[in-house]
Amino acid sequence: MNFISHAKLIDQPDPRRLDLRASIGSLGKDWLVRVNQQRVAITISVIVDVSPGMHFHGAFKKLEVVAHFLEALGYSAAALGDSTGLYAFDHKLRDDLIVPARFGRAVGLNLAQMIRGCSASGDSRKGIVSESRIAALGDCVSLAAETSSLVFILSDYHWSLDGLVSALDPLADALVVPVVVWDPVETEPPSGSRLLSVQQMGAAQSRHLWLTPKLKQQWVENVEQRKRHLSDVFATRDIKPFIVTNGFDCEAMSEYFMGLGLQ
Repeated sequence: MNFISHAKLIDQPDPRRLDLRASIGSLGKDWLVRVNQQRVAITISVIVDVSPGMHFHGAFKKLEVVAHFLEALGYSAAALGDSTGLYAFDHKLRDDLIVPARFGRAVGLNLAQMIRGCSASGDSRKGIVSESRIAALGDCVSLAAETSSLVFILSDYHWSLDGLVSALDPLADALVVPVVVWDPVETEPPSGSRLLSVQQMGAAQSRHLWLTPKLKQQWVENVEQRKRHLSDVFATRDIKPFIVTNGFDCEAMSEYFMGLGLQ
């Protein structure tokens, strides 16, 4: 029950909420009652990108970070009486990873176990074009929008963002939290100057780069540029992304919501 304001007793005839101190201090000498806002249970949906890139394992395994998030979310949701559901996509909607919203202490643990045990589908191993990924995300959004008040979308977002904002149209009435899952191996260039072998997820061939100081500087600048681009894209819908680079941090997530004015 969050306090909002005072009202006259004649307008809100509930003596149980009478505020004597506020009544004595009122200019009109009116009897005042406290007007509170009662919190109700909500439905939370989590949309997870399980494409090959999210199976990357550097300092952390990205899907393990997602699993930790689901465990923490499930614990918090159960404590507040909220229900949580799961949807996933790669190049298509993953029917095997759909869990309708439900309430319970073990929901987060069960969802985390599903994500830990999932694999990239056969077609997606060959690589995913952005158009099919956006369409798959749109399918998840359409399902989540039916009942959800709060929607988390977890991905590394290492794909073209064209069409992303439009895909979020059905969630106009929900609070959307994009969670960007990155690994330090991606965001921080290795120390020293040496030959580096790199391979795009899903690609058959690797390429070699000599890690010069100039290339390392370009690496850092590209990461910062991508962060700004993500922020700018989501800002068109007044959405602020939450970026994870060193594993999931519950306190950082709490600070994120406090920054939005939510508690």
